[in-house]
Amino acid sequence: MPISVNDQEGLPRPDVSLQEASDLARDLFGVDVLSIRELGSQQDRNFLVSDDRQQWLLKVSNPAFSSDEIAAQNAAMERLVAAGLNAPVPTSSSAGFPVHTTSIAGRGHCVRLLTFVDGTPLIDRQYLSPTVLGALGRTLAETSIVLAGLEHPGLDRALQWDLRVGEEVVADLLHFVRDPHKRNLLESALSRLTKGLRPLRDELPVQAIHGDITDDNVVFCIDEEGLTRIVGIIDFGDAMYSWRISELAVACASVFHHAPGEPLSILPLIEAFNEVLPLTEAEITALWPLIVLRGAVLAVSGEQQIAVDPENGYASSAIDREWECFNVPASFDWDVAEASIRAAVGKPKTSAGTPLGTRSAQPMLRTQSVTVNLGWDSDSFSEGSWLDGPRQERYILDRHLLDAEVVLTRFGEARLTRATSHSEFEAANVAVAVEVHARNRLGIYAPFAGSATVDPQTAVVTLSGSQDTVILQGLVEVAHSPGKVTTVNAGDLLGLIGAAGTTVWRTHGGREHANLHSPRFVRASEFCGYAALYKDPVQLLVGAPVIAASEMSKTGDAQSVLERRRGAYNPLQGYYYNAPPRIERGWKEHLIDTNGRHYLDMVNNVSVLGHGNPVIAATAYRQWSRLNTNSRFNYNAVADFSERLLTKVPTTLDTVFLVNSGTEAVDLALRLSKAFTNRENVLCCEESYHGWSLAADAVSTSTSDNPQAAQSRPTWVHVVDAPNDYRGTHRGEGAGARYAEDAARLLHKLERSGKPIGAFIAEPRNGNAGAIGTPPGYLDAMYAIIRNQGGVCIADEVQVGYGRLGSHFWGFEEHGAEPDIITMAKAMGNGHPLGAVITRREIADALAAQGDFFSSSGGSTLSSRIGLTVLDVIESDNLQANAAAVGQILTDGFSELMTKHDIIGTVHGKGLYQGLEFVRNRVTLEPAAEETRAICDRMLELGIIVLPTGDRQNILKIKPPLCFTAESARFFLRMLDKVLTEGW
Repeated sequence: MPISVNDQEGLPRPDVSLQEASDLARDLFGVDVLSIRELGSQQDRNFLVSDDRQQWLLKVSNPAFSSDEIAAQNAAMERLVAAGLNAPVPTSSSAGFPVHTTSIAGRGHCVRLLTFVDGTPLIDRQYLSPTVLGALGRTLAETSIVLAGLEHPGLDRALQWDLRVGEEVVADLLHFVRDPHKRNLLESALSRLTKGLRPLRDELPVQAIHGDITDDNVVFCIDEEGLTRIVGIIDFGDAMYSWRISELAVACASVFHHAPGEPLSILPLIEAFNEVLPLTEAEITALWPLIVLRGAVLAVSGEQQIAVDPENGYASSAIDREWECFNVPASFDWDVAEASIRAAVGKPKTSAGTPLGTRSAQPMLRTQSVTVNLGWDSDSFSEGSWLDGPRQERYILDRHLLDAEVVLTRFGEARLTRATSHSEFEAANVAVAVEVHARNRLGIYAPFAGSATVDPQTAVVTLSGSQDTVILQGLVEVAHSPGKVTTVNAGDLLGLIGAAGTTVWRTHGGREHANLHSPRFVRASEFCGYAALYKDPVQLLVGAPVIAASEMSKTGDAQSVLERRRGAYNPLQGYYYNAPPRIERGWKEHLIDTNGRHYLDMVNNVSVLGHGNPVIAATAYRQWSRLNTNSRFNYNAVADFSERLLTKVPTTLDTVFLVNSGTEAVDLALRLSKAFTNRENVLCCEESYHGWSLAADAVSTSTSDNPQAAQSRPTWVHVVDAPNDYRGTHRGEGAGARYAEDAARLLHKLERSGKPIGAFIAEPRNGNAGAIGTPPGYLDAMYAIIRNQGGVCIADEVQVGYGRLGSHFWGFEEHGAEPDIITMAKAMGNGHPLGAVITRREIADALAAQGDFFSSSGGSTLSSRIGLTVLDVIESDNLQANAAAVGQILTDGFSELMTKHDIIGTVHGKGLYQGLEFVRNRVTLEPAAEETRAICDRMLELGIIVLPTGDRQNILKIKPPLCFTAESARFFLRMLDKVLTEGW
C-alpha cells in the first residue's frame, strides 16, 4: 500500500547485510558475485555487485513500497531507454521476473537487479559550469517530454516527496527539527508558500515524473575532449504523478550547495529546460516557491530520517547539504528570483507603476541637485583611488557639496568603490537605491499620497502609495511616530536629511517584503532581477525624467559593444573569450570591466609597467601639450632614447632604428639582413610567431596564428624543428646540441643546392609556443653555424625581452650568445605603439643604397619620450628584480601544483614569462587543449584573465605586467588550484 505522507515513523532501510545481498544476487538472479559494496540510500538498500563480466545494481526496496510502485519505476526506466536516454533497466531473475518478492525479517521486499549506469554522480563535482547546468536542464526537459505519456497505477502514490503535498509534509515533520531558529525559518517560509502556491495549484500541469533528478542521481563522464558530459539518470524510486515543474524545482534545489553564495547560478539550468520544454506562466510563477518547498521537505525529511534510522550514515552526511538546499533559496529575495527567471526565459512580467520618463507632480526635494558619477568612467578617480572604498566616495561627495547644496548618486550604477581586486566572487556593487547628500539639513517630502510607517528599531520610513512604495533610510528627524500607520498627502514632510545622507529605494506598491529585502547594492548578474522590481527614485526626488540604467553608457553593454565591433571592426582582428567582458579601465596588473569587476591580468606583456601608470600618463600629456611630430625633425628626445637603448645591448651593436611595432621591427630586420648578405633565404623555427606583415608572416610558422602557414610559406623560407626538449624531436639533456646538429645538416644541404641562408631568426624563448625555453647549447651553436656560413643572427626579443625574464634583460643573455640584430617592441611603449631594431652600423649601412628609411611614428617626439620613461620606471621601480622575485613565487607554486594535479605536464619559462602545459597523460603527453580552454573560462569567472597559447592550445600563457605583486601571484595560484581541484 502507498505510505501516508504523515507517517511519523519514517522509512528505515531494510536490514540487509553484504553477505545477504550477495546471496540474493546469486540465488535470485544467478550472479556469481566476485565483489559487492553498498551504495547510499535514504530508504532502500542498494548494492553494487559484479561478476567477471559486468556490474549491476542490486536494489532491495523498502517494504512500504508495493509491487505496483516498483513496476511503475521499471516502466519509467524502460520508456526513457527506448527514447534514447540512458537509464538503468531491470534484468529478469532466474525465474523470469523483473521484480522478485522475497521475505526479509518476516516482511515481503521487492528485489531487482538493474543494469549499472557507469559514471560519476554530479554531486562529486564541486563546480558545475553553466555548460554542465545547461546540459542538465536539457536532460530534465527531455525526460519530462518522454514521461509525459506514461500511465501506470503504480505512479499514483502518496509520497512525501510529492511537492503537491509538500506543505503538509513540512508541517507534519516540523517537530523533528530541534533547532528553534531553523524551525522559525521553516514556519515563516511555509506561511508564504501556502499563500503563494494556493492560486496556482490547479494551473500546474500534472504528469509522470522521475521525481528525484538531483546531482546525486545524474551521472557524468569526462569525454575524449576532457569535458564533462552527462551520461545517464539513475534511482527511479520516487517516480510518481506530480506537477511537471516539480522535476525542475527538485534539480534546482539540489545544486545550490555547489555555489551557495550565488543563488542565481541555477539560471542556465532553467533557461536550457525552457528552451526544450517551454514553461507556462503558472510554472514560472511557482518555480522559486517550489524550489524553496523542495528544500524545506529535504530538511525536515532528513531530520526525520536521522531520528528513525540513526545508523544511516548516508542520511547523516547529507543533512547539512539538505539544509543548504532550503536556506539558499529561502533567504534570497523570492520576487527578485522570479523576475530573474522571467528574464532568463524571455517572459518578463509587465510592471505596474508610473512609467519611466514621466515627471513627479510633487518632487521630494525642493532645491537644485547634481548627480555624481562613481562608475567606471568617472573622472573623479585616479591612480586606483577607488580602492579606498566608501572613504573615497565620501571624499568625492564632499568635494561636490562644495559647489552644490544636494548631491545624488546613480541608480543601477556599478560603483568602482564597492568592487575589490583579488576576489574570486563578483562584487555586490550595483546600486538599487539612490543616496541623497545635503550640505545642510534638508527636508524631504512625500511625492504622492499614501500610508507612512516608521520602523521603531531602525527609523526606516516606508511610504506606500497605490502604485509605488518609497523607502527612506538615514533620516535624522522623522516627521511621524514610530510603529504607527500615518496617512500623508503629497507634499507632506517625511523627515530631514542629515550629514550622513539618506538612502532612497523605489519599488512597486504592495510589495510586502520590500522592507526585509531591500539591499543597497547587488551583483551585476543579479541586477536584471532587481531592476524588474526596483525603479530609479530620481524621478520622484527631483521631478526629472529618468535615464534608464542600461542607457547610462551611450555605447551600451558588453554584448551590444561586441555586436557593434563585429559589424564595423573586421572579425579577423579577433577578441578573447566567446562572451568577453567589456574592459574599459585598468590599474597596475588589473583590468576592470564596466561592472567594476577587477580581473587579474596574466597576459598583458604589452603594458609592462601596468595599466594606468601615472608617470607614463604625465609624460604623454606633457609631450602632447608641447609637440608631437616625426623623427625627421631635429629634437633631443630621439637622440636621448637611442643612446639609452644602446646602453642595454652588447657594445658590438651600435645603431638604432625606431619603428611602430614588433611586426615592423621584424620586417626591417629581414630587409637589413638581405641587404647586408645579398642572400634571400631565411631560416626560422617551427611553432614560432614574428608578426603579420608579408615578410614577418612568412617566417611565422605557428599554426595557431596561421593554420595554413606551411602551405603559404614562400620558397625563401626554411624551417627547422622547434627546439623543444619537453615534447620535441630531441628531449632531455643534450637536446640543444642535437637540434643544432640537425639544423647544421639542413644548412649544408641548402648551401650545396645554391640556397645559402642569409639570416636566422628565433626568439630566445619561444613566446607564442608557451614561453618554451631554448635548450642549453642550442642558440650559441646556431649563431656560430650561421655566421660561419656568412649569415646574420636575429634575436626576436619583442615578447621575452625588456627585463621580463628577471634574471636577464634580454633572452639571448641566458645563452651567452650575441645576435647581429635585435628586434623589440611591446614593452617599449607600455601600450604605446613603439618598436626598435638595434644592429651594427655596417649592417645598417647596407640598406643605404635602397634610400632612406622612415617610420611615421617610430622615433616621434611622443614615442621617444614614452620610451625613455618606460626605461626610467623599469629601473626606478626595480621591475626586473620584481619579475625575478615574483616569477619565482609562480615557479615554486606551479611545481607544488604539479604534485597535486596530473593534468600539469610541465612548467616553461621564468620570471614573468611562463607557460603551464596541460596534458591528459604525462607519458604520452597528449595535449589537453579543450581542458585548457575550459580552465581559462572558469578562471575568468573567478576574476582572472589567462589564455591558451601554443600550436596545441594546451599551455596557459603567463606574462603579466612587471608590476605584478606577490599577492597577485598567490591569488592566481590559489584560484588555479581551486579550478584544478573542483573542475571546470
